[in-house]
Amino acid sequence: MPISAATRRPSRARLAGALFAITLLAAGCSDAGDSDQGDAPAAPEASDAGGSSEAGGSESSDGSDDGGEDIVVTGSSDGGGKSSATVPRDPFPVTPAPDGFEPPDPCSGEGAYFVEVDGGSASPDLPERDGETLSIEATGISGDTAQLTATIGDGKPRPIEDITLGETATLEGWTISVTSVCQDTDQVEFDLID
Repeated sequence: MPISAATRRPSRARLAGALFAITLLAAGCSDAGDSDQGDAPAAPEASDAGGSSEAGGSESSDGSDDGGEDIVVTGSSDGGGKSSATVPRDPFPVTPAPDGFEPPDPCSGEGAYFVEVDGGSASPDLPERDGETLSIEATGISGDTAQLTATIGDGKPRPIEDITLGETATLEGWTISVTSVCQDTDQVEFDLID
């Protein structure tokens, strides 16, 4: 029995079904390729903006933790979208005073630079390094220990570990040494040693 021309040509419905099947197959192949990446570690989940940080401080609604700069980590989630988490930056570390250091009077007033608690940036202005600026601010004094923050360039303020007389902190190219912590006048003095 001869086959007519109408039976040799696929119908429009069959052609549409074949194209749909190819599209589904192509989509399935691209999803399978993405699932290989699913073994990568996922970004940590963000915590409440109003919750406490692990260090015991409270986070503000902008994600900062007690004045520190946060890093936002973004990555691909299982659904192919983007997820983000705020990771607080560690404070600048402090190097203790050398063995045998005899601390001077806490209100000696001997530093080349000074800063007052909640009184703005250090005076006089610190010199630039490689086109970057450094700003030091005092956020508090407790006994002979100062709480300072450092802002480099246009970045956010980043805390420095609690620091006292004779201790130093290296701040990405600058090293400061605290020479006076005076709770009576709410003033901290320091030298730039590097």
